[in-house]
Amino acid sequence: MHMDHETNAKNDKISLRRLISNVAYIMKFAVEIDRRAVITVFIAFFVCSVTYAVYSTLFLKYFIQIMQRQDVDLVRSILFVLCGVAILFISAAVEIGVQNWTDVRFLRVSGDVQRKFIRKAADIDLICYDNKKYFDDFVIAASQSEEMLTLGVISTGYIIGNAAGILTLGALVLSVDPVIAVFPLVGFVVNIITRFKITEYEYNYEMEYKRIMRKADYSKRVFYQPEYAKEIKLSDIRTPLKLQFNEAVEEVTGKAHEIGVKIALLSLVNWIATFTVMSDFAIPVYLGYLALVRKSIALGDVAAMNNAEEGIRNNLDGMNYALVRFQKVGQFAERFRRFVDYEIQIENKQGICPMPQEHQTLEVKHMSFRYDGADRDTLHDISLTIKPGEKVAFVGENGAGKTTLVKLLMHLYDVTDGSICYGGHDIREYGTGEYRERIGAVFQDYQIYGATLAENVLMDEVEVGDRERILEALKQADFEKRLSRLPDGPDTNMTREFREDGTMLSGGEAQKVAIARMFVRTGKQFLAILDEPSSALDPLAEYQLNTNMMKNAGDAAVIFISHRLSTTRDADRIYMFENGRIIEQGSHQELMRLGGKYAAMFEKQAYYYQDEIAAC
Repeated sequence: MHMDHETNAKNDKISLRRLISNVAYIMKFAVEIDRRAVITVFIAFFVCSVTYAVYSTLFLKYFIQIMQRQDVDLVRSILFVLCGVAILFISAAVEIGVQNWTDVRFLRVSGDVQRKFIRKAADIDLICYDNKKYFDDFVIAASQSEEMLTLGVISTGYIIGNAAGILTLGALVLSVDPVIAVFPLVGFVVNIITRFKITEYEYNYEMEYKRIMRKADYSKRVFYQPEYAKEIKLSDIRTPLKLQFNEAVEEVTGKAHEIGVKIALLSLVNWIATFTVMSDFAIPVYLGYLALVRKSIALGDVAAMNNAEEGIRNNLDGMNYALVRFQKVGQFAERFRRFVDYEIQIENKQGICPMPQEHQTLEVKHMSFRYDGADRDTLHDISLTIKPGEKVAFVGENGAGKTTLVKLLMHLYDVTDGSICYGGHDIREYGTGEYRERIGAVFQDYQIYGATLAENVLMDEVEVGDRERILEALKQADFEKRLSRLPDGPDTNMTREFREDGTMLSGGEAQKVAIARMFVRTGKQFLAILDEPSSALDPLAEYQLNTNMMKNAGDAAVIFISHRLSTTRDADRIYMFENGRIIEQGSHQELMRLGGKYAAMFEKQAYYYQDEIAAC
């Protein structure tokens, strides 16, 4: 495990060229969303920085020269000071005004970024959720995208402004004595080397922190989520959860101490070299030497050059910190870029063949599937045929590959070898959306959303013409009695995510709503898939579901995945899976006569349904 984390850390190191390219990518992203805001920020930083540079040096120099004259004109002196104050006030007002304006504009930018992320997240291939590296990129990009986009624009603005200030002040210093510019420059070099190293340590710590604290956050989260409350109170699961939380906190504390010592030492070197030696000591001594020993500069020049040096140092320091943030943005953008630039392989693909209007045969031909990075196939050399109207059952122990096969049939995954054909064409030749639109499915890990019951059934925006279909689907799912007790019928809000008066359904009721999603699609689907559809239902409700399913399926094929083998008895064909292979197939009677794994599994459950065995 430790080696994997070290490898990931090494893989996250990027070259300077790539770093700059990444920031340019972020900037391009920001400009596409709001060009006006980005350009305004850059201009404001440039103008304000140049104004402050000129004001802090020339104003003080000329003011001292005026005060040193024998014939001081009080009115002109006051006007000069008032002009300087006015310039300073206008610059500050512009800076504050632009900052407030951009804060509002960047709220819009943030909204646009999140909309892009939602679209991208909805379209990424399901296989990405099984890829740890891509999923980590997704989580980090989604959690920090708004902050980093804003930081990228502001940091670039600071770099532009500080560079303008340095050039302005540098020109003024060079006109007096070029040596003065050496001191802040040396401090800048030391500063930037140490700060870049500090930022690298901080970035590595942040990545490790997110990885480690994911375990702690999970352990903490389960203690206040209602679905875990009963088991936590009735078992000792809290003990390993607390242990996992404590271990994560201890691990992240150790990382913080390890990196904190390195950062502290680098910060000490930074402070001593940059501020104590180069700024607070060297510059005053050299200016005193020029004024008192060589007598090559006047008092006004001393004040102006001291301010200029301080201005250069501040601008270099600002440039330094901006470059450090620039580095942070570039490092983050590497993950952001991988997420945004991921080329979608399956979702929203246009087909080269139209979907057949009539139901066709679904064929799996010597198909194998292996997850990225796995050392063996999850499914190997699978061949089967499902005809229109046929009722098929997939059975086998957990992890045998049944649900994975269903995902492949729905084209949520792409096969590794072999093919899946519908109507004589590989399903990859059909448009993804068009193909899936003709499939109804209920998975064992279904979700009830914080929306109305009708929206939870239709899984779409509900229009007036949809209500009759929704009510019929709920009836077929045996939800009528519960529907009659809901305060607003199909318009009742589900869950208490947003409303305290939202309705919470029992496990069996929620499963019926999930099943109704499939019934609402009846008519246009060529395939109905029920992955453990009745696990939360009582036997009577399970029987009613199966009856309704068979009755309403028409000529659509039906696939059942169930551990209750009583549900498979009426299937036209049963496929028994083991270790990613089909080891037995046939009708219930044929497999019972075969006396293999299916028969043994069925007989273990015999005490639930002795009458089914007698009927064999």
